[in-house]
Amino acid sequence: MKYIITESKLNEVIKKYMDATYGDVEMNVDKDDDGYIHFFSRRDVDSDGYPVRIAHRNNHGTLWIDYSFFEKMRGLFGNSVGEGIEKYYSDKFGIEIKRINMEF
Repeated sequence: MKYIITESKLNEVIKKYMDATYGDVEMNVDKDDDGYIHFFSRRDVDSDGYPVRIAHRNNHGTLWIDYSFFEKMRGLFGNSVGEGIEKYYSDKFGIEIKRINMEF
């Protein structure tokens, strides 16, 4: 059975998935590094108990996300998932995202 999902519904599903997977994503602006913004998940902590950075945005508006995370999202939601991820960050934090790149 095939389902037709509109772009707005896909964005809503991506938002719910991000919230369920990462919980309350926290935004921290780095005042020393020319306005870089770091995003941390309270659900993912490293071996020292610190929240893991799940993405960051540079001062040019590029959002950098982990490649394996993007591939997982693309596998679940298809090739247009980048737009949904971009909308999640811009809507949730009120920031401009010009493009998305992957970190390897």
